[in-house]
Amino acid sequence: MIPAEQNNGEFLIVGQGIAGSLLAYFLLKKNHPIKVIDKRLPGATSDIAAGIVNPITGRRLVKSWRFEELFAHAKKTYSDLEAFLDIPIFKEKNILRALPSVFDENEWERRSSFPENRPYFCKTAELGNYFNLTTPAHAWGELSGAAKVDLPALTAKFRSYLFENEILIEEEFDFEKMKIDKSGVRYNSFSYNKIIFCEGARVVDNPYFNYLPHSPSKGELLLVKIPNVEVDKILKNQLYLVPLGNDLYWVGSTNSFNFQGYAPTIAMREYLESTLRNILQVPFEIIKHNAGIRPTVADKRPLLGNHPQHPQLVIFNGLGTKGASLGPMFAEQMADNLLNETEIDKEADIDRFEENGSRKK
Repeated sequence: MIPAEQNNGEFLIVGQGIAGSLLAYFLLKKNHPIKVIDKRLPGATSDIAAGIVNPITGRRLVKSWRFEELFAHAKKTYSDLEAFLDIPIFKEKNILRALPSVFDENEWERRSSFPENRPYFCKTAELGNYFNLTTPAHAWGELSGAAKVDLPALTAKFRSYLFENEILIEEEFDFEKMKIDKSGVRYNSFSYNKIIFCEGARVVDNPYFNYLPHSPSKGELLLVKIPNVEVDKILKNQLYLVPLGNDLYWVGSTNSFNFQGYAPTIAMREYLESTLRNILQVPFEIIKHNAGIRPTVADKRPLLGNHPQHPQLVIFNGLGTKGASLGPMFAEQMADNLLNETEIDKEADIDRFEENGSRKK
């Protein structure tokens, strides 16, 4: 480690979820010295996320913000990480969507005619083995150009790499141990050029960045086993059903801004289980019930940038439910800004907000 009186430009990254992992990867790739401080705490979403990259989202079937650009960065980054970590991470998958009414079917047809949507709407939906797995719907639609990213495997394997190379500090960050000075910032008697906060939803407890307008949201999900059914596509019918292999499926998730604690709740387990029983016409076994807290930003854009009074402190956060797609492009952008002072995208720069939390005019 670096003595307190020295500063070789090393960065300290706080948090090792998808944001912290990707930022650390790009900085290491650019040969910049870093340390990562993280203690696995309840509510970490990267450990349980489905990692869906979806071109068309929501009830209104809107194309995801800057999807082509984000998808290209994601595919390249995850391909490079697969080679670097020697594990499978990224797989392109179609999404089947249930259309429960005539209105939904008509809306699907209408939205599929939009020029920006046309490449992602399949002409017909091919259910395959889902035909015997799910209860009938009024109609079905199918989207191409989607993907699944194995975020839990990525963050776990990357954590092992950080630990083996003595980059990881396995402890919870303590603001009482941080001191800002002219040359940089000290933490626990060691000196860093900058500290970058990638804390996810725990940014609400960060005294320097909690002014940013965001609200933690809690999501709960099930890991279930459905034997003897081989499917590869992602299913969306009230809930997402994501095949993981070996008869295992990710099922979820809920979304609540009004919650207490990080633990899974009985009420949400009952909701997920009953909804899944309505969706499926085959038996299933619940293997695990998980919960995580997401950092949800008011305008649904990431948070990148320096603190307005303390440029030694930086935030890279707010990836939310679209972390698998947003993370790669903005992590590389954040790394370039830290190293070369390149411009941050105006839609992601925290300068779009005043320090009191209101939006700049």
